[in-house]
Amino acid sequence: MECCKAIILKKNNYSDTQTIIHAYSLEKGYLSLISPSFFFKRKKHPVHLMQISEIEYSGNEKARLQKLHTISPLLNLPDLYFDIVKMNILLLWGEVLHLLLKNETKNEELFEFITHSVEYLNSATQGIGNFNLLFLYRLAGLVGYRINTASWREGYVFNINDGNFCPADNQPACISGPNTAMAIYKLCTCAVHEVKDIPLNQAARNILLDIIFLFYSTHLNINFNIKSIQVIREIFQE
Repeated sequence: MECCKAIILKKNNYSDTQTIIHAYSLEKGYLSLISPSFFFKRKKHPVHLMQISEIEYSGNEKARLQKLHTISPLLNLPDLYFDIVKMNILLLWGEVLHLLLKNETKNEELFEFITHSVEYLNSATQGIGNFNLLFLYRLAGLVGYRINTASWREGYVFNINDGNFCPADNQPACISGPNTAMAIYKLCTCAVHEVKDIPLNQAARNILLDIIFLFYSTHLNINFNIKSIQVIREIFQE
């Protein structure tokens, strides 16, 4: 029996009585676990997306699926699961992390970043749409594709191919305009409590959402065909 602290990313039905749970753990990195047939009949085993949990399982490094025994929530996050906006953000984060972290091993900094982000989202009352973008942009550095904020200057644009900011007259493929580049710079560098003060309307957020997913697709060769992306576009209309 092994025990770990983990974040629930995704759930899939395996059969009428069993479920596969994908999680990212502090101790082991990415894990896929299969529940026993009786597991979800027990009310003491609630499982929510992006839930911070303690998981007990039978470890087998050669097995694709680990045998799940128990899941126990470690944090009380009541505001997340009764707020439709926050729930849709959690759905998006879970899908994105599930795709990005499938081969990710132990990374304490990454785990703590995700945990603190979930806690902040639970307590946030303002700037939730901006914070969603902050999470997605800062996540890039923790999976090995950090945006080079040191290269930003007033009037520069963002180059998706190398993650640098460059002069607008130097036109590489797949770049933003200067206003969007400034927003990217602020999302990557501002204090978290200041993210609500970045002036972004619905159209600007949609552009920034497109850019970060194109950035991930360019560097990780992942197709983000996720329905929750469109939901996020719609729920932050102003």
